[in-house]
Amino acid sequence: MKKIIELKKYNQTSITKNLNKKKNYQGNFKENFLELKENWLEVLKGKSILQDTLSAITVASVALPLNIALAVACGLPASSGLIAGAIGGGLAAIFGGSSLQVTGPAAALNVMVLAITKDYGAIGVCFACIIIGIIQLVLSYLSAGRFIKYVPEAVLAGFTTGVGIKLLDSQIPELFGFDYTVMQLLNMMSHPIWLTEVSWIAVVCGLFVALFVTSCRQFKQFPASFVGIVIITALAIHLNWNVERVGVISAILPSPSFPLINSEKFMSLIIATIPLAFLASIETLLSAQAVDRISNSKKEHNSNLELFGQGLGNFGSGLVGGMPVSGVIVRSTVNVQSGAKTRLSSLLHSVLIIASIIYFSEIMSSIPLAALAGLLCVVGIRLIEVKVFFHLIKTSKLESFAFLSAAIGTVVGYLLSGIFIGCFLFFLEKWLNKPLELNKKKESLRINRRAIINSSIRENLSKKPTHFELDSEKISWLSQIRDKASIAASSFVHQKASIIGKVILGEHVHIAAESSIRADEGTPFYIGSNSNIQDGVVIHALKEKWISVSGEDWAVYIGENVSVAHQALVHGPCYIGNNSFIGFQAIVHDSVVGSHCYIGIGAIVVSVEIPDGRYVPHGMVVDSIDKVDLLPLVTDSHKHFNEDVVDVNKGLVVAYKKFSGQSLNSTNINMNTLKKLITANDKF
Repeated sequence: MKKIIELKKYNQTSITKNLNKKKNYQGNFKENFLELKENWLEVLKGKSILQDTLSAITVASVALPLNIALAVACGLPASSGLIAGAIGGGLAAIFGGSSLQVTGPAAALNVMVLAITKDYGAIGVCFACIIIGIIQLVLSYLSAGRFIKYVPEAVLAGFTTGVGIKLLDSQIPELFGFDYTVMQLLNMMSHPIWLTEVSWIAVVCGLFVALFVTSCRQFKQFPASFVGIVIITALAIHLNWNVERVGVISAILPSPSFPLINSEKFMSLIIATIPLAFLASIETLLSAQAVDRISNSKKEHNSNLELFGQGLGNFGSGLVGGMPVSGVIVRSTVNVQSGAKTRLSSLLHSVLIIASIIYFSEIMSSIPLAALAGLLCVVGIRLIEVKVFFHLIKTSKLESFAFLSAAIGTVVGYLLSGIFIGCFLFFLEKWLNKPLELNKKKESLRINRRAIINSSIRENLSKKPTHFELDSEKISWLSQIRDKASIAASSFVHQKASIIGKVILGEHVHIAAESSIRADEGTPFYIGSNSNIQDGVVIHALKEKWISVSGEDWAVYIGENVSVAHQALVHGPCYIGNNSFIGFQAIVHDSVVGSHCYIGIGAIVVSVEIPDGRYVPHGMVVDSIDKVDLLPLVTDSHKHFNEDVVDVNKGLVVAYKKFSGQSLNSTNINMNTLKKLITANDKF
């Protein structure tokens, strides 16, 4: 009888416990610092000094104008942003848990920092930095980094969208060189007189920088913002343009001092700072996760150690007159793409900012404010998550309302209320859909919950047989072992790979050395065109349990353009959709993985159905619908990574076949059967 049963609860528990044993080091402060020590010892070997130095120069070029612009946008002196990037970024680089992350002022924090500046002044911002640092140190001690996965992505996307809109609202007037708000400007549009109040030189400065940065976006390692600001500043100085400038930047680093706050404002400032502390922490850990993905790091960041480094960074920034900092994905991405190998790059970037303060403060003070406004307008536009919003409208109405709630709350000044309502709507939607998702899971996997192993059968199984008889079941296994694989002529199976039983390979499939594909117990298997099964992968399946794809039953069904990375385990009954990536040493068992999914390194997926386009973070255990609901969407970098892997393996197929002298023209598979399978795959 065909059936698919869930993995027994005790197995799930044991897997989770084993994984938790590996992760317990994050909660152990001593272990954290031993890890940090080992990391620095690796840096001090000096194997990548040149690469890290060159990367630091590029990152500093990107960070300098952004630090100044974000400080000015918050109503703070430009020096606050520079000091924050230098001191806060340096401390985070030394003590943080992400080797390649770059820390500095972040656009996502601007709305809340601006509110503190308006109510408490620059001294209040410094005090807030210290409070943020203390909170992050406490979070690190409590091992709170693991809770990042529970923050709804829809709410975060809504928040960043609100920040982007707010940034545009504050910077467009700067771009035009007057003090009107955007709403006032819109009301004045019908009266041409407003054109006489525009500073057209400011418009030229801002638009030049905005267009220059936008046009250079495809050159990821090119510091377009730095070059654009330098060009327009040089022109403004040379032509003596009458345009508002950044103003005086001290060439002397301030001495550390504790900011003093009026006792009447003390508690209200702390209350205003708490959400900013959590926001900075979330922003940092999300950025660290992204850095792990884009760098293909063999070792993930230590989230609790990263919070510790960020805490010290914010504390130090506050003591010397800086502003709040967090890990920033833009600068971190530049760091990775510029070839950085260790945390030395992030530290040198901070050293270069200090050098800029000392030696180039006079030049930086001449930067036109409109040029910085143009840069921030580009940043604001990039923060607006339009694609995510339209995706949510199609997939989940309540999640789209959660997005809007967070965005609107951020724009109108009720940030906490907006985020709270957004989170409430998100989890309400999950609660309402839970029965529906459960039924869907039952239907798709055809779970037979009544399958119980009788105690007497257990007892019989525990007894050693005195002789061996080839019963009917074993005879069927023998026939399954004798079944021959059907392999398209354009595919390549390494001579050190093992394929047993009824396995069907589509066109251009690469089966690498030491992989084992055994359709002896559960059968048959299908691996779609352009997919690759890498070294050490094991594909197997339980007997008499199938996934139904367009009316046909498969023990394991792997779609087209799928990458199953080194030493992964795919254990049927199992379905993996088109264009998905299964990470190194990942385990997928008794599950349906949708199309365009990305399963991280060492992740474990058991007895669940993962929708299309979801990302399973490295090392995560996904064994319930609740955990599936919390999975974030894949990013473009995930998709591009799998596309690259697929392309490389297609090339390897051709190379291996030429090397081994195999023909690319003959075929071992009935093409009508293959077309039927491909059609079925498209319909699923």
